[in-house]
Amino acid sequence: MKKTGWKFCALAAAFTLCIVLLTACSGNGAPSSDDESSTSTSINMEAQENSSGENNSENNSYDPTATGAYEDGSTPEFSGTRLRLTINGEEEVIIALYDNTAVDALLERLPLENLSFFDLSGIEKPIERLDDPLSLGEEEPGYDPVTGEMVIYRPWANFTIFYGDFRYSDELVPLGKVESGLEVLSSKTEDFTGTLELLEDE
Repeated sequence: MKKTGWKFCALAAAFTLCIVLLTACSGNGAPSSDDESSTSTSINMEAQENSSGENNSENNSYDPTATGAYEDGSTPEFSGTRLRLTINGEEEVIIALYDNTAVDALLERLPLENLSFFDLSGIEKPIERLDDPLSLGEEEPGYDPVTGEMVIYRPWANFTIFYGDFRYSDELVPLGKVESGLEVLSSKTEDFTGTLELLEDE
């Protein structure tokens, strides 16, 4: 009887231990739906923060004072004169002009109203050809523009504004650089109209 009782106690203890171990394993197994939801939320928040950081970095990297260069490596100088481009009667883009004879000729034409803009190659916003072509003044074409620059394209005798980077072309004459509102141009997915006028000092 003593041996039988000892064996029964041993079996009971082993059975109890098995139940405890199984319960512990079940608790440490696959995460609950709450845990999965929490983890997913954390990952999404981190992705959003990283994306926001990248976008802010891109926006902050734009330098309105940086210019392109002529074929000989020289760069245009700012004149201190600025233009306002009003898009669809609402949004504004401010352009700081360079000091050259093509700009002088452009100023004599202002204001230019009902200009029709379209997108070209996903990097620039040119205007439709004008009935009265823009003058190059005494400037010799040949320029390597950077993002944000406004230039005359000689074959069409119109101007375009680059919202993306471009290469050197012997058909370009620089006019100025977008000082503010470049994001307005780059966000336009459809054609739009604009009015270009001199920005008076306030």
